[in-house]
Amino acid sequence: MSGKLYLKNRQQTDGYSSPWPKKQAILIRVWEVVWTLFVRWLPKPFYRWHVLLLKLFGCQIHGHVFIAPSCRIYAPWLLEIGNRSCLGPRSEVYNLGRVNIGERTTLAQYVYICNGTHDLSDPILPLLVGDIEIGNDVFVGAKAIILPGLKLGNGSVVGAGSVLTKNTEEFKIYAGNPAKYIKDRNLVK
Repeated sequence: MSGKLYLKNRQQTDGYSSPWPKKQAILIRVWEVVWTLFVRWLPKPFYRWHVLLLKLFGCQIHGHVFIAPSCRIYAPWLLEIGNRSCLGPRSEVYNLGRVNIGERTTLAQYVYICNGTHDLSDPILPLLVGDIEIGNDVFVGAKAIILPGLKLGNGSVVGAGSVLTKNTEEFKIYAGNPAKYIKDRNLVK
């Protein structure tokens, strides 16, 4: 992974204690219950309700966005989404650290944004997180995986089923496992 990672909790003394402060650990569980009871089963036309609940839990939403009801967001207060962006069906934002999604960006169905890992060189395996920055006009194909701490440049594309382990450059297409540069993306207006 080419992104900068940092410890979620520098005071974590063993592998059994939570890296989350108690207040946030409780809030994560409350959020899961609220999303399951009041959103997950609703049809797509109720997406404004999804957006309202995300905002109530601290998600920074700019403009008009679409969040599929089957999308899963771990910690809304660590997520920022730009105007005209879309989180597709069954996509998951496992945002243990900050995730910023730009404008007009699409995460297709089953995309997995994984913003946490563990320090395998330490026997207690402390939680490492990074800040994921997804630029404007980005497209992430179905079932792609984005690893912690990465930056996806404006206009970049990550192909379906790819595993992105490094930052992307602007207006380039990446695919494969691990994802590699394929070609330039030329947008026609």
